[in-house]
This record gives sequence, structure tokens and C-alpha cells, in this order.
Amino acid sequence: MRVFKWLCVGFLVWMSGVGSGFAADAKLMEALPNIYCLVDQSGSGANSTFITTKEGVIVIDTRGSEEEAGQILKAIEEKTGQPVVYVVNSHFHKENTSGNAVFKTARTLITHKRAMAMIVLEAERENRKITPPNLAFEKQLELKLGRYHLKLVHPGPAHTDGDLYIYIPKWRIIITGGMVFNRIIPFLGDGNVESWIHALREMEELDAEVIVPGHGPVGGKPLVTQMKHYLMELKRFVDDALEDRKNLPDTIEIVTEKLKKKYSGWDHFERVEENIVRAYVEFSAKRGT
Repeated sequence: MRVFKWLCVGFLVWMSGVGSGFAADAKLMEALPNIYCLVDQSGSGANSTFITTKEGVIVIDTRGSEEEAGQILKAIEEKTGQPVVYVVNSHFHKENTSGNAVFKTARTLITHKRAMAMIVLEAERENRKITPPNLAFEKQLELKLGRYHLKLVHPGPAHTDGDLYIYIPKWRIIITGGMVFNRIIPFLGDGNVESWIHALREMEELDAEVIVPGHGPVGGKPLVTQMKHYLMELKRFVDDALEDRKNLPDTIEIVTEKLKKKYSGWDHFERVEENIVRAYVEFSAKRGT
């Protein structure tokens, strides 16, 4: 009941666009007491979450530019006078990391070790500046600040090779990073479909009621299942096409029509074709074809 109440309150905050200085493409939502999400409205950018405590602030993902990160900082300043102590990058994509410089005075910038390498590599490839994390972990890491105890978990390859999600057991909340898109077709360019499904099954087993996705509004546990079902259906339809010895163009046509029946209302449906290609390559390799 407590969680339902805060979801309702958070939804009203999100709809009203609290914080009139925010750009039109981001809305602030209070997911739970002192846990806020700046929700990207475009469907292309990433959400950012921050947690305020009496000992400081934790920021998860810093958005796609220093200007966008400035929106996070402004929201923090409206809620607390405490400094940012920890910054977490859930994976390496630039819409999650490009605002790191705004929080470079934080004590620690954290990510998974594979993500750390890719953050630097991608910035070098694109000739853009980046403030990289200064702490990386392999499987799990625990953070404690104030009354909040966070478990950072790397579930294996999923949206990228270096994903992490954050689980706060006491508050029954998961901050998923790029592993969950809320009614948005996911980007699969750096993903592994089969491993991602496995990671979401692991997430489903956690005792949580509130899900903060990497893209789209905050919701409940069904968001995880919804994301899993999309990937499972993508896998099944592509597998069926491979079983019938369909070539790639025919597979794209067949699978797109099947997915359209259920997912045409999701944002960025145009990504479906790229996802089919990614799945076709992945599952063709497993079959040795």
C-alpha cells in the first residue's frame, strides 16, 4: 500500500512537470520517498535517478550532455543542500554518461569494469570529452549512504556487455538502467537477446514492487515481464524463421508483421527491423548457419 501511494503521488508530480526550469523533454517523478527520476520524454534519451540522504546524494546515470546533466543538478538542489557523493553509470552508452563532468567533484564514479573500458573507447572514437568512472567492479558491489543500502549487480551480458542494475531491498525498488524500456522498442545494437532474457528472469525473482526503467516512466514489476516478453517473442519468431530456412529479408518481413500485432503502439517501432537483424545474426551463429 505504501508503494502504491508513492507511485500515485509520483505520477502526479511527473504529470505536473514539477520544476518549471526543466526542458520540455524531461519530467521529474518521485518514485519513492527521496528517490527521484528525471524521465526523458523523447524515448531516445535515458532517464536519470537520484537518491537524497542526510549524508549526501547518489546519482544514477548522467544523461546525454552536460546541459542535460545540469537539469539533474538543478533538481537535486531543489530537493536538498547535500552534495553528490556517488555517481553510477549503468552502462557505457553516451546518453547515460555524457553528463559525468557535471558531477566530477563526487567522491566516486562507479560502473562495471567492461563499461568503464567502453566509456573511454567510445569517447575516443567520437572525439568527445568524457569524465570516466574511477571505480569499477566485476559482479556485485554494495553502497551505503544514509539509510539507503544499494546492491549494484552485473547480471552478465544484456543490453550491453557491461550492464548493471541497482536493487534496494528495504524499499523494494529496482533501478534497471538500460535493461528495461517502458513501452519503447529497445536498442539492441550492443545487446545479446538470449542473455538479456536470462537477466530479466533473474530480476523478476527479486522482491520488488517499483521499477525505475532506463527509458520511459516509472512503473511496477510488470515492466520487467513486459520487456522479457518482447525479447522472448523476438527470439521465438526469428528462431521459427531460421527453422523454416528463411533468408534475412523474408525474416524481417515475417517477424515485423508478427511483432506489429502486439507492439505497434510502442515508441520507436522503427527499431524492430534492426532488432530482427541482430537476433538473426545471433541465432544463426548459434545454429552454425
